[in-house]
Amino acid sequence: MKIGFCAKIDRIGEVAAAGFDYIELPVSETAAWTEEEFETALAKVRESGIPAPAFNVLFPGTLELLNPGTSDEAITAYLRPAFSRVRRLGGKVVVFGSGKSRMRPDGMPYDEAFRRLAEVARLIGGIAREYGLTIAIEPLNRGETNMINSVAEGACLRAAAHHPAVQLLGDYYHIAREHQPPEDIARVGGIVHCHIATEIGRRAPQEAEEGFKAMFRAMKQTGYEGLVSVEGGADDLAVEGPRAAALLKKLWEDA
Repeated sequence: MKIGFCAKIDRIGEVAAAGFDYIELPVSETAAWTEEEFETALAKVRESGIPAPAFNVLFPGTLELLNPGTSDEAITAYLRPAFSRVRRLGGKVVVFGSGKSRMRPDGMPYDEAFRRLAEVARLIGGIAREYGLTIAIEPLNRGETNMINSVAEGACLRAAAHHPAVQLLGDYYHIAREHQPPEDIARVGGIVHCHIATEIGRRAPQEAEEGFKAMFRAMKQTGYEGLVSVEGGADDLAVEGPRAAALLKKLWEDA
């Protein structure tokens, strides 16, 4: 099992020194770089000794996907150069969280919003496939968005998008905040990527929790072969990072 850490490019040396297997970078920041900044980031990844196979924060909050004024052309114009950079940096899986971007506007019926989100997910998947990428829909807690708040809803969106490059992510923090059973991961047929952090404080895990064990057991039931990214804070990554990575690898072995 490969354990990574979600961070911006300026922390890649810190992430590598903490012993993580990889770094998970934000797409929105990657897309906003100048060409010179991108080349510098590319050099940092190559020199760091760890890869960047996963990316998150697909869209900036300013790109409102469910706003009737946001066209497919505008979404495509953002995604193509972004995905090109992600691929050059070594990306393979891209997390579709972006809670602010996928917010249902006031007055828009849920059914209409869901249908449009499925169309957008299918559009994203089509472009991602051209770049050899897989999209992982991330269910987020209701404090962050009003669309797709559970693993089950994420699975429904995956089914509605009906595209091989559009899959599902499981995030322990959001599962716990929404009081969902981690076993839903197995019930809906599995995930392609995993985020993990403590429910209290959203921290890099330092101690075993029953919820972590239940989630890993559910993932193993589906033959999970993806990555596990720590998406949580740490006061001292040099100390807390190795503990988190070792803990999660042990929990995975024991699941």
